[in-house]
Amino acid sequence: MELNEKLQQLKDILNGYGQMIVAFSGGVDSTFLLAFAYELWGDDRVAAITATGPHFAPDETEYAREVCERLGISHKYMDVSYVLGMIKRNPEDRCYHCKREIFSNLKERADMVGSVLADGTNADDMADYRPGHKAVQELGVASPLKDAGLTKADIRQALQEMAERDPQLKAALGMDAAPENAAPADRAVAEQPLTIWKKPAFACLASRIPYGETITEEKLSAIYRGEVFLRSKGFMQVRVRCHEIAGRVSGNKSRFIARIELEPADMARFCTGELFEETEAALREIGFEYVTLDLGGYSKGKLNGALQQAAENAPGNGVPVLERETDVPERIAVTETVHRGTAENVETADVMAEIDRFLQEVREQKYTFGDFVDIIEKLRQPGGCPWDRAQTHVSLKKHMVEEANEVLDAIDESNSQHLCEELGDVLLQIVLHAQIAREEGDFSIDDVIQSVSEKMVRRHPHVFGNIDVHSVDEGLDLWEEIKKREKQKK
Repeated sequence: MELNEKLQQLKDILNGYGQMIVAFSGGVDSTFLLAFAYELWGDDRVAAITATGPHFAPDETEYAREVCERLGISHKYMDVSYVLGMIKRNPEDRCYHCKREIFSNLKERADMVGSVLADGTNADDMADYRPGHKAVQELGVASPLKDAGLTKADIRQALQEMAERDPQLKAALGMDAAPENAAPADRAVAEQPLTIWKKPAFACLASRIPYGETITEEKLSAIYRGEVFLRSKGFMQVRVRCHEIAGRVSGNKSRFIARIELEPADMARFCTGELFEETEAALREIGFEYVTLDLGGYSKGKLNGALQQAAENAPGNGVPVLERETDVPERIAVTETVHRGTAENVETADVMAEIDRFLQEVREQKYTFGDFVDIIEKLRQPGGCPWDRAQTHVSLKKHMVEEANEVLDAIDESNSQHLCEELGDVLLQIVLHAQIAREEGDFSIDDVIQSVSEKMVRRHPHVFGNIDVHSVDEGLDLWEEIKKREKQKK
């Protein structure tokens, strides 16, 4: 299909919306969607909303603000900093959980004013591992660029043509002036001659951290500052991947490696002159202990390659191939056939077959404590379990007492299997309380573990320190003395 046909299809799609709110990141795709709608309707039927938080680049957010201000388009912000606590463990489907939470809130706002919420997903995005798009689909968020078949190259070409025929739009989208409040490094980036249709691909800063390594504000800030430095040196398509080489142990500071990805054509220039020394000095000052160059260069979705390779190399291909849009299985509705307390009424064969398959799959899984925390988090998220989502600290009080009593019963029975199960139920209560607290911005399960670990080390100087005790009574006396000293210091 020719570009003009795709653009006509996009026009037809948008005209069917009535009103639209664009989830506006400041990237090329969402900028094009916003500009196209503005050219089609003016500023009366389109608005924009931008999510902000530690995993979004400040210069992208500032660009989004400036574009909307210049075009006179209504623009709102939504602070989603709290989401970092939900994705900090960085599972492989991190983007799903992040997008699900953010777009649930965006969709709620759009629905309140009777507008369609649209994102900037394009046709090329479907070729990569995109768990975030699955969340967008589930929520009913529109992806008009994808639906019109527009690729990244199409979008860049169309955006350039729009800007060239409309000087006012070109000025509004221009990136040739730095924001007045930009930091020196950001200003150096903004002052480079760069037009929006040539703007490099970007993604949230969390995508620079390998799956399974904890996402922290410290890492995100270091990544952003490292990329800003390299862009200030003229390297536009750049990634600073952050690899952790040691966690926080006994108070030691976390240590990171910066792995720089550049376009292959840029590597020769990077390796000449004083850039080596400048870059190492700058990134070490930012907080990276070691600075490396990836000889394979930049490639989109590079960290996803390890996931796909693991899936392909698994024994018997036991790990499923990464999910694409076309691979999402159809969900089987059971709400009309399974009724609470009357499971014998279930007669639908495909429902029962799915239940049997699912139970067998669960039995074959091996779970860790981190997996359990992620399970509870998912139960509490939009689209999770209605019962779990409805719980509060107060509503769970009776369950904590019940589960503790059942542990006592299992001990009295001398039944180890029963004890194992009941201890799991008590752990469920603890992790569920911690998840609720994290959502409220109070504390997380990591804080609970940190607190009790500190307490156990503090109260046992005869094990972790240089104090010597010779009996249980001496140990108890020492415990009480430390406890008393702690209270005096509070």
